[in-house]
Amino acid sequence: MRHIFFLFIPFFLFASAIETPLLRVQDKQAIIHIKAIDVGVSGFIVHYFTEKHSAIIANAVVSSFNKEAQEATLTLSEYDGLRQNSLPNGKWTPQKGDIAVLAFAYERAFLIAPSETIYYDITSRIHTIDWVHPDSFAAFLSYIGHPTPLAEDIQEYCAIASLGLLYLYSDQTLFTIDCKSLTLLQITATPMELKEQELPFYSRVENIEADWFGEGSNKLKNYDPYYMKLLAKNNPKSLKLYNYIKSNDNNSTELLDDFDIKGKQ
Repeated sequence: MRHIFFLFIPFFLFASAIETPLLRVQDKQAIIHIKAIDVGVSGFIVHYFTEKHSAIIANAVVSSFNKEAQEATLTLSEYDGLRQNSLPNGKWTPQKGDIAVLAFAYERAFLIAPSETIYYDITSRIHTIDWVHPDSFAAFLSYIGHPTPLAEDIQEYCAIASLGLLYLYSDQTLFTIDCKSLTLLQITATPMELKEQELPFYSRVENIEADWFGEGSNKLKNYDPYYMKLLAKNNPKSLKLYNYIKSNDNNSTELLDDFDIKGKQ
């Protein structure tokens, strides 16, 4: 029997990209004014040379949000979204007045799901997303020889395909994840019947080529344990994920020891 569910996704995930100036910059951090935003939302910094000429000069990820002050702290790093060795690299650093562009390409996403039925049930219910079919991701994994997707594989694919969000279905739950930072943004209980499981995820690519050796070259054997571990590894300070694992009988409680949560029990 198919379960009917409703997905309550925060509005900002589907709004256009957020653009706001940097108020202060110190070392590898910048402050912006914003009414609300989730930690982990990624983007980049744009510097305008003239009204008609600009360049992206840094990556940015929201590292903290002060609700009372309505200010967010951005962690800055070297921009790696466009790789072109034939072009010169500028040495500009972010400064006050530069523009932070956040939640870029959040209207484009792909879904990792364990079956065709679950994949189409979910994608048919979220109409505000331009879904990129997982066949594309499977073909990318075959090209690099990783039948088991690594975190860096997901991040590289998201950059190549200009994707802002990753949706992961595991353990009767839909996880919404920023593609660039792999930070968990939302957890939505989504009970659905799983009849047949496809590994490493549903796609129409029959075989993902494997490299001779190295991490990711072995075929994935267990869907839920692997993706939950990948999620926990990239979100060691996520209280919402910690509480989710702690309160659910999902055979993942051994992951709790890997979290960096103050006062955890």
